[in-house]
Amino acid sequence: MPPLAGFHLHLYQPPREDPWLGVVTNEWSAWPYHDWNERIATECYRALIAVAVTNGDETATELVEPLTMSSTDIGPTLHRWLEQCSPDVDQALSYQVDHANSGPQSLMIAAPLVHAIIPLANADDRERLVAWGIADYRRRFGATPLGMWLPETAVDLASLDCLARQGIQYTVLMPTQVLRVREPGAEWRTVDANSLDTSKAYFVRLAQGRTINVVFGHGSLSQRVAFGDLIDDGIALADEMAGALDGEDGAVLLVADGETYGHHHHFGDLGLAWALRRLRHHYGFETTLGVWLARREPTYEVELAEVSSWSCAHGVERWRSDCGCVTGEQPGWRQTWREPLRESLDWLRATLGGAVDQALAEYLHSSGEALLQYGTVLSGEVDPHDFVAARAVRDLDAAEVALVLEFCEVHRNLLYSFTSCAWFFADPAEIETSIVLRYAAVALGIVRRTLGKDYEPEFLEHLGGVHSNRPGIGGSVLWALACDPFRFDEERIAAGFAAERLACVGHARIERGYWRARAEMVESDPAELRVTLTNTLTFREREFRTSSQRTGHLGIRVRVDDGTAIREVSLGELGADVIARVGASWLAGTGSADYEEALNLLVARVLANPAGEDEVAVLVALAGAPRYVTPIGEASIRRAIVAIAGQNPAPDLSIVAPLAKALGMSSVVTREATSVPPIRFS
Repeated sequence: MPPLAGFHLHLYQPPREDPWLGVVTNEWSAWPYHDWNERIATECYRALIAVAVTNGDETATELVEPLTMSSTDIGPTLHRWLEQCSPDVDQALSYQVDHANSGPQSLMIAAPLVHAIIPLANADDRERLVAWGIADYRRRFGATPLGMWLPETAVDLASLDCLARQGIQYTVLMPTQVLRVREPGAEWRTVDANSLDTSKAYFVRLAQGRTINVVFGHGSLSQRVAFGDLIDDGIALADEMAGALDGEDGAVLLVADGETYGHHHHFGDLGLAWALRRLRHHYGFETTLGVWLARREPTYEVELAEVSSWSCAHGVERWRSDCGCVTGEQPGWRQTWREPLRESLDWLRATLGGAVDQALAEYLHSSGEALLQYGTVLSGEVDPHDFVAARAVRDLDAAEVALVLEFCEVHRNLLYSFTSCAWFFADPAEIETSIVLRYAAVALGIVRRTLGKDYEPEFLEHLGGVHSNRPGIGGSVLWALACDPFRFDEERIAAGFAAERLACVGHARIERGYWRARAEMVESDPAELRVTLTNTLTFREREFRTSSQRTGHLGIRVRVDDGTAIREVSLGELGADVIARVGASWLAGTGSADYEEALNLLVARVLANPAGEDEVAVLVALAGAPRYVTPIGEASIRRAIVAIAGQNPAPDLSIVAPLAKALGMSSVVTREATSVPPIRFS
């Protein structure tokens, strides 16, 4: 049996959708891409599907498929995004895995549904994170996973026991996480990161006779690939890996984020492909961990540190204290905010979780068992109605089924609020912490609506101990900055569907993120629509009467009546995705999705006529709509910004400021409008 010389690729991105809408919002810092997932997919994930390399004499080219020659885990939040927003990558990956001779269990290992630090989760959440990750894997790959990646390789014995009890046979760790090893029948021997023999697979002894296997990445080579320049020359990398092998049956496994290969290191996908090709064809090594491990039973036992991870020298303190491990720090900054953030969310989990568990007990035989199995609903394995019916204490009507699913969604949103990225970076005012606070807000909102209990004021009191390193940004301000621009109530969602119906006519969507709409004309008034909204996660329904009217050249106004109150919603309140579709229809023709052409037409209008709030809103929405803004599109956007800023008086430029910042044009929108000469056609 050949030795192993290969790679484990950990592919992960946090959830990026607006948790009220289920739509991925634009992230200007990823410019010229729509968001960071789109940017990384272009630089890395799409490239890793197939890499073109030449043969030795450069007379022919072949395709190397790194993901079918490596061990890989894909975080479920990223995989969901790939499935919805980069289906070409998802479908190519599925095809490769389905047609691999070694089978999906050899190529892919699972990951918990949410990238949370498992040792810091309570016992129930730990079980659910693992179970929901297994369900996601099973639906995607049609098999039960044998291995599972632990986020940040954060581990303790309770975490490993949870994996083993749910059928996971092995995980991947790093040598810094080890205390002692022993051979069969021998005494324990103390080791460290430098003395651990990573060429062997080990087992960890757990409670009640259970064990789990562990394979350790090669420390120095993994470090040099991730943070050095070793990946720049794939052939030299392969030769170093071959030189590091110890014995005919050994292993050298390089473990790094999958984003290393193309995103963190541009063209790292080429280095990876050349290394894999040489390891297989020149040396004849096995490069896939799952295949190598399936042929051997570890006999060496290992004892791990009590709690550890690969990115914190202090165990898991990076996710709960100011331990000194940080990314993106600036002089004088501290991470004292980590502890109160963790404590606030722990309080919220206990409070909301307890409230909905008590409520669930009125409808289900075992709320704990149901929540453990809720991952089968999230993955699409089980129909939500069948899921509830199989566990209900009696026949439930449609409203009660929706209520049960809403209670389950409280727990999902609470788990998402523990995504590890929130604590990883230097300041809580960054996007990563904002993301988890939004999920907390959604959980609070569901409990407020379903149980009539408003825990938000008390949560904000707990959050008061969280302070940004930037002056004046404390807990309540952080909360407002994170949530207020993203909160979407159902009136605005209904208005968005009605607006598209007016502007896009037959091209109007009937689904938007987590929402589906059925629009029917009202017989008594053909100008009105009856819009029935359905949340596709919970099947909760609400009905509205709407009427839409075009205002000016680009604007629209929607009147929304829910039977108790009437509200008017303007174009700028509809959300960027709706604004872009409406604006493109008004500018480039009904139902047009040619955002670049719509941009060019908008610029022509702005150069000839003063721009109002509607023009500014459409400009920003069209700029953020495409997956990638071309140089032609960027040139149009630049002209529009200069023209709008040159108006006297200028419209509110705060809306366009984030876009201007992405383009390096902040000075144009922050200086006095009168200092910018107006640009008009003669």
